[in-house]
Amino acid sequence: MTGPPHASAQPAPVAVGAQAAAGRTRALPVVVAVVIAWAVALPRLVPSTFGDHGTYASVAERLIAGDRLYVDVWDNKDPLFYYALALGRLVSPLADVALEILWVVGAGVAVLVLALSAGADRRLSVVAGLGATPLLLTGPAYESGMTHLPGLALLLGAVACAVRSRWVAAGVLVGLLLLTKLILAPLVAGALLVIALHRRPTGGLAGLVRALAGAFALLAVGLGALWLRGELPGWVENFRLNADYADGELASSQYGSVVGHLLRAFPEDGRGAGMLTVAALIVVLVAIPRSWRPATSDGEASGPTAHRAATPDPARERTLGPAVLWDLVLVSLVLGLVVMSATATWPHHALTLAVPAGFALALVAARWSRAIEPRRAAALILLAGYVAAGALHPYFVVTAARAAPTTLQQLQRESPDAVVLDSFPRVTTYARAGSNDTSAHAVGLGDLQLVCPRFHQYSIEPREVLDLTAACLPRAGAIIVDDTVRPEAGRPEWNAYVARVRALVATGYDCVRASVSQVCVRRVG
Repeated sequence: MTGPPHASAQPAPVAVGAQAAAGRTRALPVVVAVVIAWAVALPRLVPSTFGDHGTYASVAERLIAGDRLYVDVWDNKDPLFYYALALGRLVSPLADVALEILWVVGAGVAVLVLALSAGADRRLSVVAGLGATPLLLTGPAYESGMTHLPGLALLLGAVACAVRSRWVAAGVLVGLLLLTKLILAPLVAGALLVIALHRRPTGGLAGLVRALAGAFALLAVGLGALWLRGELPGWVENFRLNADYADGELASSQYGSVVGHLLRAFPEDGRGAGMLTVAALIVVLVAIPRSWRPATSDGEASGPTAHRAATPDPARERTLGPAVLWDLVLVSLVLGLVVMSATATWPHHALTLAVPAGFALALVAARWSRAIEPRRAAALILLAGYVAAGALHPYFVVTAARAAPTTLQQLQRESPDAVVLDSFPRVTTYARAGSNDTSAHAVGLGDLQLVCPRFHQYSIEPREVLDLTAACLPRAGAIIVDDTVRPEAGRPEWNAYVARVRALVATGYDCVRASVSQVCVRRVG
């Protein structure tokens, strides 16, 4: 006779349901933390055409129109940044926003991988990577649509690949970084060297050689493409121009250029909040001992402060010692300050410190796993990302959220200058005189030829640059004269340029008012 079913077999569905409910409960703080972080970060990731991003958008539009970078259209950033922007704009102008989001997600995934590799709890790793990192990257030093963010994402991605022993992939990302944000090269070199030295017994130095091979292979392809398009000499010339710009009057100081650069990145009004980032990193280095040993991968915690309520994560395997992360924070902090002391000219250059801060978030997540109750740890890690970024005032989040709908509409419209020129079908060539391209003038002008590559000029430019542009302008059938073309006190060379532009359009062109410029068309007859 068959006996009654075992009692232990009956509650199995109930047990499974209880485990699922417990899993959802444990995941809830993670979801809440990530949602809060993105609610704060997302509005700030919408680039406005006001300021530098308008210039970058115009360069991308000219590349789409067939112009060659540094030859037919000029700006001083590295080439892959513009080509990524142009590639996205082939699909939609809203790709500007999508790229910003993708760069943040990429950087966040890299921090998540670093935290997991250091033995952090999976939930805290997600909070550090996909919650705290977006807050870190969109803090006071962040300006949407600039060149630091893609560089940071590629750098952190290269380090994450190296930590997982994907050295060739790390090298490929380094090659992309060098073509996107060259001045971050010392930081990625220092970080990969730290990892390789720590892994000497397991082939770390051989891995570094493979990374170099990957970087050189990618660079060979990139440089070859630039050479074939005739763009390589212009990019190389940019190195000198950027060095002159960095050492120019913007960084002048009675204490010397090094202090002058740092004062530009850490202004006394606290706009970049970079000193708070430095202070937060020092606190992490002091508070977390380099020799600290984390919880083991089987869930056993070390030390008297271990929190036993955390459940073991069998999928987690520690492949990165905390000492490696500690060294990464220290080395990248020092190298970041060195790079900034030689190149920084604006507060957003303090975003360089997001590199050591990203490593610090991974270190903190590993340190707090099983030492602090998970829900509290998730909140603290989110707070750590906010503070390490420089404690962004909520006013800027609210302002960005309110402006986002208007900004998204502006990104999808033709520039006011293009709207005016659409009514002059006989015009086939144009040039632009003025400083920041706040209206992204080239959007909608792909059918016209840009005859003067430098479509933006500034009062701090050397005289030869201004003379070159002034001599080129008469070749254009239409000249967009921005409102920034006006005299400035103490700028005789700029004022002479302004006078030449005004005399030119007054004697040979008829002008129509646009939003922030005059569109002047050559008179017929």
